[in-house]
Amino acid sequence: MARIIPPQGMKELEVKTRTGKKVIRAGKDGLFNIENPRLAKKLKEEGLGEAGLNGYATSGGYPCSSCGFGSWFKKCSRCGELNERIEMDSSSG
Repeated sequence: MARIIPPQGMKELEVKTRTGKKVIRAGKDGLFNIENPRLAKKLKEEGLGEAGLNGYATSGGYPCSSCGFGSWFKKCSRCGELNERIEMDSSSG
């Protein structure tokens, strides 16, 4: 199943089928849950995007050694400390 991200404000989608038309409505999260892989591919070709399902970072960053804030930048945006980059373990993702 593909989770398709619609343009802002789009709540439903009407698609042609062999037997007529079908209306697909967005869920409470605002995404369209598309069961048909061919339809999902067509919607992506039309410019709609697929939602990422990972939910975790796969690259390193610059965790602050002073305040502990997890930053993507060398200079901490909370306290201004300059930090060293860490690399994520490739086996963790």
